[in-house]
Amino acid sequence: MLGKFGILVAILSMVLLFYLVISFGAGLFSKAEKKPEIKRYLKSVNILLFLIAIVGAILVLFM
Repeated sequence: MLGKFGILVAILSMVLLFYLVISFGAGLFSKAEKKPEIKRYLKSVNILLFLIAIVGAILVLFM
């Protein structure tokens, strides 16, 4: 069984993996010019992933 630290690492690694997959899919790391819609989308996704990481950390601390 994973302890608190293991669960926190798992949550944060999944958030990082989601960030990388979404960023590659949206073309963040390409050299082409980004459309404003894609920039807004990535900003929203970053905010959502940040909130998921914060909520996960808080939940792990209260376990």
